[in-house]
Amino acid sequence: MKKNLSRLAPLALFAVMALPLNASGYVIGPTSPGKWGNPLLGTGATVTWSLMGGNVSCGLLASGCTTTALDAFLPSGFMTEIRHAFDAWSAVANINFVQVPDDGAAFDSTTASGDIRIGALPLDGANSMLAFSFFPPLNGNSGAGDIFLDYSEPWKIGFGGSGYDVFQVVTHEIGHAIGLDHVTGVSALMNPWYSEAVRGLQADDIAGVRFLYGPRAPIPEPASMALFTLGLLGVGLQRLWRRRRD
Repeated sequence: MKKNLSRLAPLALFAVMALPLNASGYVIGPTSPGKWGNPLLGTGATVTWSLMGGNVSCGLLASGCTTTALDAFLPSGFMTEIRHAFDAWSAVANINFVQVPDDGAAFDSTTASGDIRIGALPLDGANSMLAFSFFPPLNGNSGAGDIFLDYSEPWKIGFGGSGYDVFQVVTHEIGHAIGLDHVTGVSALMNPWYSEAVRGLQADDIAGVRFLYGPRAPIPEPASMALFTLGLLGVGLQRLWRRRRD
């Protein structure tokens, strides 16, 4: 049984799937839409993130709720996969992610931790919901953007065999945390069901994040930069030559 990749929207309510804002197969979250940084669509943002440790209070989600540290149940190498998940989004859109320490504050309370905090809970046992996350502001207090994994699931790194790939799931949840909702009818990472038919971001995922934050500015190719530098050097030599002739 494949598992649902879920999320919550305003902190006291489940999200209702919004209609696509254009003909592309992406769906924007229902918070006006929510995004980090400048609220103007298509503008970039810098977003911090941190990992909740164990025993962080999440009583707003359930009575007596506390988190479990990720290293208590995820496979060795999970940190690399989480960083790759953030990198996948920043590679295609004008959104930058910076890891910061987590101060252990309770969920949705005043905190100096990351804008996006990643923690783990006993959600609903094995073979049901893999994870859930919150949309970005405007959505609650510091809980906006936070992600929770189900520690009772069999997690793995890579495809094949039983279990659920850390990169695939976390990348999907980051999509919600930065403002994308589930989409159906297209081949996309933001589909609501876990699948290993595709890995990482697909065309509609990329279109959605670029709608919110704009495309990643292209980096000049080294050859182009070298030619530009040589051109400037040539101008300088020409001026020097002219001075000497004078």
